[in-house]
Amino acid sequence: MNFLSPTAFLLFGLAAPIVMLYILKLRRRREPVSTLLFWEQIFREKQTTSLFQKLKQLLSLLLQLLFLALLVLALARPQFAFMTKSARQIILIIDRSASMNAADDTLSRLESAKQQALHMVDNLRFIDEMMVVSCHTQPVIHSPFTNHQKSLRSAIESISPTDVKTDLQPALAVAHSVAQTKPNPEIVVFSDFHQVPDALLRQQESVQPHFSDAKVHLVPVNLGVADNVGITQFRVRKSLVNAFDYQTLLTVINASIEEKSFNVELYLNDAILDVRPYTLAPGESKSELFTNFTMEGGRLKAALDVEDALSTDNVAYAALPKREQIPVLLVTPDNPFLENALAVDEKVDLTVVAPDQYEPGVMDYTVIIFDRYNPSTLGDGNYMFIYPPKTGAIWQIGESLETPIITEWERDHPILRHVHLDNVQITEAYQVRVPATASVLVRSFGDPLLIVEEGQNRRIVFIATDTLKSDLPLRIAFPLIVANTIQWFQGKSEIEEYHLQTGEVLKKWIDEAATVESVTVVGPVGESWEIPVEKGELLFDETSTVGFYELKIGENEEVWAVNLTDLAESQIHTAEGVADLLEEEELVLSSSALLNYPPWVYLILLAVLLSAVEWFLYQRRRID
Repeated sequence: MNFLSPTAFLLFGLAAPIVMLYILKLRRRREPVSTLLFWEQIFREKQTTSLFQKLKQLLSLLLQLLFLALLVLALARPQFAFMTKSARQIILIIDRSASMNAADDTLSRLESAKQQALHMVDNLRFIDEMMVVSCHTQPVIHSPFTNHQKSLRSAIESISPTDVKTDLQPALAVAHSVAQTKPNPEIVVFSDFHQVPDALLRQQESVQPHFSDAKVHLVPVNLGVADNVGITQFRVRKSLVNAFDYQTLLTVINASIEEKSFNVELYLNDAILDVRPYTLAPGESKSELFTNFTMEGGRLKAALDVEDALSTDNVAYAALPKREQIPVLLVTPDNPFLENALAVDEKVDLTVVAPDQYEPGVMDYTVIIFDRYNPSTLGDGNYMFIYPPKTGAIWQIGESLETPIITEWERDHPILRHVHLDNVQITEAYQVRVPATASVLVRSFGDPLLIVEEGQNRRIVFIATDTLKSDLPLRIAFPLIVANTIQWFQGKSEIEEYHLQTGEVLKKWIDEAATVESVTVVGPVGESWEIPVEKGELLFDETSTVGFYELKIGENEEVWAVNLTDLAESQIHTAEGVADLLEEEELVLSSSALLNYPPWVYLILLAVLLSAVEWFLYQRRRID
C-alpha cells in the first residue's frame, strides 16, 4: 500500500490537544449550603456509577482519536497494489460510418451504440480510465484517457453520424499504439460489423504480434435490421453519340433477404426527368444508362422511392457542367468534306473563310484549321494544317509520296481514339522533316503522315496528305479525327467530373491564385466553411455528408457532388463469420461492483459514523 499525499500524516499532531482536553480537570466552585442531607445521597449514587462514567469518557476519547485517524488516512489517499493490478484502461471505439445510420422505427445503430457506451461509463470504477475514439475511414479522438465520467459522457454524446464508408483498421492501429503505454489495456469496438474484420485480426496477431497484450472486445450493434436497397454507382461521362449530351450510369442493388419493387426517380434541377420501375430479387443488382440531358448542365439527382433501414444510399448526386461551344475558324479554298465534318459537330461554332479573307492576329478563335494554305505569321494558339503548300510551310517539306499506305498509327493517342485506318486509299502526300519537339502519330513505312507538336502556348496538328485525293473523307474515321483533334486542343478528352465519394478530399487548383486568397464552401445542409488557398491549391476535407457542395471562387461558382455509392456499405447485415468473434455484451459493458469509489470515500463515511456514535455518548453524559 502507498499513499498519494503522505504529508497529511502531519495532522496526527492534533491528537495531542484532544487528549489534553480529556485530562484537564475543571476547578469546582465553592458554595455554602444549609444542609448536606440531600447531597450525601447524590454522592453515594455517583460513586456507584463512576466506573461506568469513566469508561464512557475513555470510549469517547478513543472514538475521537479514531475519527481523527480516519480523516488523516482519507487525506493521505491510500492506494493498494491490487487496485493497480485490476484497473482497466479502456480504449472505446465507436463506428460512425454510413451503415451505422441504419435504424428501426425509433433508434439508429449509432444511437444504440452511444447508449451502450454511456452505460459502460456509468459502470466505471474510480481506478478505471477510458479513452473515446470514433471512426469511419479516419479515427477521431474525442477524449484522452480520463476517469472523469462527465467528460466521457460529453465526448460520447458529441459523436455525430456521417455518410462515410466503414474502415476500422486506422482506428484499431491508433488504439494499439496507445495501448502500448498502459499496463492493462482493453480495446472495445462498437460496430455493426457488416464487414468481416479478419484483416484487423490478422494485423493484431501476425503483422504486429507485440500488440497481443491488448484485449480486443467486439460488441455488435445491428438492432436486427437488415433490409436495404441502395445506389452503388452513379457516374457521368460524355455521350459517344451526341457531343452535347451526357451518359449517366446508375447501379442499384437489393441487399435485402426478400424481393423489392420500387421506382427510380431522376431529377434535373429539382424537376422530374425520368421514372423507371425496378423489381430486384434478393442480392440482385441492375445497371442502366440515362441520356438526353440539356447542354446547359445542372444538378442531377437519382432517388429510390423505397422504405428501408438505410436512407443514405437511396439518393445519389451528379454535377453536369455546362457544355460551351468551341469557336473554330476554317481557312480553305473549298473543302465540302471538311466543312461537313465540322458542321455536324454540335459543340463547334464554325466560321469558314477563303485564304484571301484571313487576317492573322485579328480573328480570335480557339482552333484555326488551314486547309492547303500557309499563313504569313503564326502566333500562339491551336492550329491544324491539312496538306499546306511547300512554300512557306512551318516545317521543311520534301519529295512527294506516290500512293502511300498507312502501316502504323498510335491507337492510344486521344486524336486517334476509336479510329481505324486500315486500307485507306491515299493518292498524294509528301515527306516532312519532323522537328525534335514533335511526335508522329501515323506513318507510311517510316514516312510521317500525321504529326503533332505541343508547346507551352501553341499546339499544332499537321496532316501530310491531300484529303481530297483519298477516300479518308468517305470513312467514319475522318469526322472522328477532326472531332478528337478539336477536343485534344481543349486539353481534355472527356468532361471534367465534379464528383467525390464521402470522406475524400476535394482538391482543386485555383487559376486566380494571385487574387483569390480563400474559397467559401457551402455544404448540403447550409453549413459553410472559409477555406484558404495556399500556393494556388484548395484542399477541403469536410465531405462527410452526401449532397451538393458549392464552391464560391471569387465571382464564379462551382458545384461538386458527393455520394456514398459503396457496395459494401449498402449490405448492412452482419457479415458471415463475425458471430464467432463477438463477445457477450454484459461481460464487456459491466465492471466489478467492488471499489466503485476510492478508499478515502469509505474512510470519510466511517468517520461520519464514528462521529455520530461519539455525539450519542456525549449526549448521554450530559443527561447523566
